[in-house]
Amino acid sequence: MPKSTFYNLNNEKKEKIEKALKKEFSKHSFEKASISNIIEEAQIPRGSFYQYFEDKEDALKYLIENFLKEEREEIEKLLLINEGDIFLTTIDLYTYLVDKKYDETELKLLKNIINKLRNENVNIFEIVKTKKLQNTKDIDNHNCYLNTQLLNIEDEKDIKYIMRILTCVLRSEVIDVMHNKISKEEGKNELLKQIEILKRGMTK
Repeated sequence: MPKSTFYNLNNEKKEKIEKALKKEFSKHSFEKASISNIIEEAQIPRGSFYQYFEDKEDALKYLIENFLKEEREEIEKLLLINEGDIFLTTIDLYTYLVDKKYDETELKLLKNIINKLRNENVNIFEIVKTKKLQNTKDIDNHNCYLNTQLLNIEDEKDIKYIMRILTCVLRSEVIDVMHNKISKEEGKNELLKQIEILKRGMTK
């Protein structure tokens, strides 16, 4: 993650550097992205870049963490709305991601970020706590919970396994929609199909 010197910059300079990072990582994959292009766009010396970030990967991680923070904040809200139902939350998160309005740079950046997260198998649901919710009064409005009462498993490893599968399926469909391989409706139908397969063996 960025060094403290980056966070100590004034907002205008931070935003300029972040804009340069977004532009470069939206145009190129991580392997092809260039620090030279970033510092030229941000109008900072090369030495300053290394005062703010360890390397190119560190700069990309900063953008990824910002995306994950937003994604996980949405998961928290949706879990509360869906009373801990991980399956309904996954469907609603799909809708949130594919229906959100992105400008061209944001869309290209998002495609690259999701591709990288998918390749690294990052679990977006890892923030989720597990808890048996007997009724809606048990919902803690300050934490998001997966309601294990809805599942016929309680083993922590199996629950993490479900979360990883849902993450993979969700990202696969979102990526296909963003690359115009399938329509939003087709992506949702495929997501629903995969969720139904999971639910058959794992719900009460």
